[in-house]
Amino acid sequence: MPIIGTAGHVDHGKSTLVQALTGRDPDRWAEEKDRGLTIDLGFAWTDLEGTAVGFVDVPGHERFIKNMLAGVGGFDVALFVVAADEGWMPQSEEHLAILDLLGVRHGVVALTRIDLADDDLIELSTAEVVEHAAGTVAASWPIVPVSPPTGEGMDRIVAALNAALAAVGPTRDLGRPEMWVDRVFTISGAGVVVTGTLTGGPISVGDRMECFPGGIVRVRGLQSHETPRETIGPGARVAANIVGVDRGDIQRGTLMALPASIDMTRRFLARLHRPPRADDEITDRGAYHVHLGTATVPARIRVLGDGDEPAAILTTRSPVPVAMGDRFILRDTGPRKVVGGGTVLDPSPIRRPTEDHIAALSQAIPLDPASRADALVAVHGEIDAGELSRSTGGGAPAAAISAGTKFYSPETFSLRGKAFLEGVDGYHVRFPLRPGLPRSEAASRLDADADLVSALVAADPALVEDGPVLHRLDFVPELSEADEAAWRRDRDVLGAGLAVPRISDLEISDEVLHALIRRGDLIRVANDLVFLPEQMDEITARLGDLPGEFTVAMFRDGLGVSRRQAVPLLEWLDAAGWTRRRGDVRSVRSPNGPSADDAPSR
Repeated sequence: MPIIGTAGHVDHGKSTLVQALTGRDPDRWAEEKDRGLTIDLGFAWTDLEGTAVGFVDVPGHERFIKNMLAGVGGFDVALFVVAADEGWMPQSEEHLAILDLLGVRHGVVALTRIDLADDDLIELSTAEVVEHAAGTVAASWPIVPVSPPTGEGMDRIVAALNAALAAVGPTRDLGRPEMWVDRVFTISGAGVVVTGTLTGGPISVGDRMECFPGGIVRVRGLQSHETPRETIGPGARVAANIVGVDRGDIQRGTLMALPASIDMTRRFLARLHRPPRADDEITDRGAYHVHLGTATVPARIRVLGDGDEPAAILTTRSPVPVAMGDRFILRDTGPRKVVGGGTVLDPSPIRRPTEDHIAALSQAIPLDPASRADALVAVHGEIDAGELSRSTGGGAPAAAISAGTKFYSPETFSLRGKAFLEGVDGYHVRFPLRPGLPRSEAASRLDADADLVSALVAADPALVEDGPVLHRLDFVPELSEADEAAWRRDRDVLGAGLAVPRISDLEISDEVLHALIRRGDLIRVANDLVFLPEQMDEITARLGDLPGEFTVAMFRDGLGVSRRQAVPLLEWLDAAGWTRRRGDVRSVRSPNGPSADDAPSR
C-alpha cells in the first residue's frame, strides 16, 4: 500500500485536505483539535478510485519541524500544500527543501483555500509555486487548485494523486524488511505496540526482528489500518505488537529490521547536498542535528573538500543504524533551520578517504547492492563479509576475492600476496636449512589469518604447501661448504662404532642437525643421541643374535654400547615396533621388523 505524505506551511489546510480525501481526521491529540494545529504525525487511509493508500500528515509549524522530519522519510508521493490566499511562506520553502534533499520525486501541489481567494490571487500564488519549485523535485508536479469545504477541485486532486502513484510503480520487495518506528505505546493485555512505514520486504506474525537499538523481539500481532493481518508487504503502514522488550527500550527513532542486517555506528562518510537557493554554509564549526528515518541525533561534521556537494565525516552523539545510500537531513541547531542533507557513502569509513575513494562510492550509490559492495571493498581493501552485507543492503561483490570471512580487492590481494611471498623468501634467507615457513607461524609472522594464507598459496604458483610448511617451489635446503665439512668430520666420528658420542660433543649446529635428520642422514634416538642410518640397520639386524628374552644389560653387552646409549635405543626400538617390553625384559617382536602400522622408524 503506497504512502502519501503532506508537506507545507502551518495552517495551509493539510489536515483538512487529508480529512476530505479519507473521511478521517488525522489529528490525534485533543490539543491539536482544540488549537486547530497539527503538532505530531497524523495518519489516515482510504481508497482513491480503487487504489488503497495511506496518508501521513505532518505538522507545518517551524516549532514542530522535528516531528515533520520523522514522518517524511516514508513518502511515496508528496501532497505539497500551499494556501492560495497566503501564497508561498517560510515553511513552504523549508518543507520543499526537505522533500528535495530526500529525493521524493513524485508529488502533487494542492493549491488550497481557493474559496478564500479571487482569481488574481490564485494566479499569483500559482506563479509563486512555479517560481519556487523550479530546480527542485517539484518542478514537474501538477498544481491543482482545490477547496475541501466546497468540494471544488477534489476530483482533480484525486486524479493527480492516482497519476503520481502510478508513476511510482510497485513497491520493491528486497527481502529485507525495515521499519523506522514513529509511535510507541502499550495496550493492556497485549504489551508494546510500534508503528511505522514498512519498506524493503514483508513482515509476518511470529517473525524475529531486531530493534536498533533495543534488542531482539518477536512479532506477536500485526495490523495495517486497523485490520489484523498475518503478513504485511512493504510500502504499508504497520502496527506491530512485539514481545521481548519493555516500553522504555523503544522510542521514535528506533529501526526495526532483520536481526544483524545493519550496523550501528557513530561515524560515517556522506556526500552532503544543499537545498536550492541555500545561503547557509555547512562548516565544521556548526552544531547540527542529523535526521535519519525517524531518528534525530546531535552530530559533529568534518567537511572534506570544497564545492556545492562536498563529502563529510559525521560523528553522532549516539550510535545510529545506517547503510550505503541512506538519506538524511541536516539541521543547524543555532538558527533552527534545515541547511542541507546527505547520502551515506560508507557506514564505517577508513581513516582518511581520498577524493578517488569518495568519487567511487558516490558513483556506486545509484547502483545495485552488488556494485555498492564492489566499490566498498575497493575502498577498504579488505572487509569482513558480514559487515559488507550489512553496509550495502545484502550486497555480495563480483570483483572481490573471498578468503574465509573476508573479501579483498584484487589490488589488496595482490599486495598481500607480494608481501607474503617476500615473507617466505625472508624466512628462507634466515633459515636456509629449514624446509620452509611453518604454516602455524605464517598468520602471526605475515599478518595474515589462516584463510588468507590458504588463498594466497593457492593463488601463487611460486608457493608450495608441503605438509605443515610453506616454501618456494624451487627452494631446496642446502648445507654450506663449511657445514658440509663439519658434517663429514662428525660423520667419521659417529661411524667409528655404535658407542656414539653425545650430540653436544659434535661440531654441527642445531640447524644443521635438524637439516640432516630431515634429509635422512641421521636418526634421532634421544635428545642427545643420534645414529647413522646404517648403524640403525646394524642394530636391528643384530637383534636376532639376542636371546628370546633379554635385559638392558644383555642388550648393552651384545651390541657393545654403554647404558647411556642402550636405554634410549631400546625405548626407540619399542616405539618403532622392533621390540616388546614386559617388565624388566624385552623380546624381539618380529625378525622381519615392525609392520607398516607400527610407529615410524626413521
